[in-house]
Amino acid sequence: MPTVKTGCGCGCLTAGVLGLLVAGLVWFGAGIFDRPATQHEVGGPADGRRAQQKLFGLAASGSHRRGEPRSITVSERELNALLARHLSSEQLPLADAGVRLVGDGVVEIKGRLPLLDVFGDSFSAVIRFLPDRWVEKPVWLWLRGHARLETGASRGDRRRLRLDVESLRVGSRRLPAAVLSVLPDGPMRRATRWPVPDSVDSVTVEPGRLTITVRP
Repeated sequence: MPTVKTGCGCGCLTAGVLGLLVAGLVWFGAGIFDRPATQHEVGGPADGRRAQQKLFGLAASGSHRRGEPRSITVSERELNALLARHLSSEQLPLADAGVRLVGDGVVEIKGRLPLLDVFGDSFSAVIRFLPDRWVEKPVWLWLRGHARLETGASRGDRRRLRLDVESLRVGSRRLPAAVLSVLPDGPMRRATRWPVPDSVDSVTVEPGRLTITVRP
């Protein structure tokens, strides 16, 4: 009697999963290059200089470690002017980054990344099936979540301001926030973790403004 094969093993399963991922990405691709509407306030040169002066003054007061804790408040306009005019592309994980200070600890971050940098080498098996013009083309990212200070897990780790992402979009397409947990460490993950000086004691997000307090 002829031998009946009941399956093709892991190879067929892997091919099937890759096929579904590719099909999903092709469908998903219809909206990933859409630019989200700008909702944050964008300041001018004077706003950027003002934010820079405030941060320099706060850093100087923290380094002396004398007296009472000191706080500064940076407006949304000042913060976005600082990002746009006073920080280099090497310092920012996202291009054309913008921040909206929603309030009650909630922050929205928007910016651009090449599609390859979003998914990284871990998804190279899928990305190679995509059109070449997609891979290097920047996509717009939008992240929303609560900001909190995070202490390093071990001695010597830097203190960071972390965004616990609750909503995520690539272009006009919404993704589960859990996707971030399977992405490799790269610009996408760094956009949710910003290093801050150890002297920073608290960061408070209110509508349109950010208050930073340093301990003496």
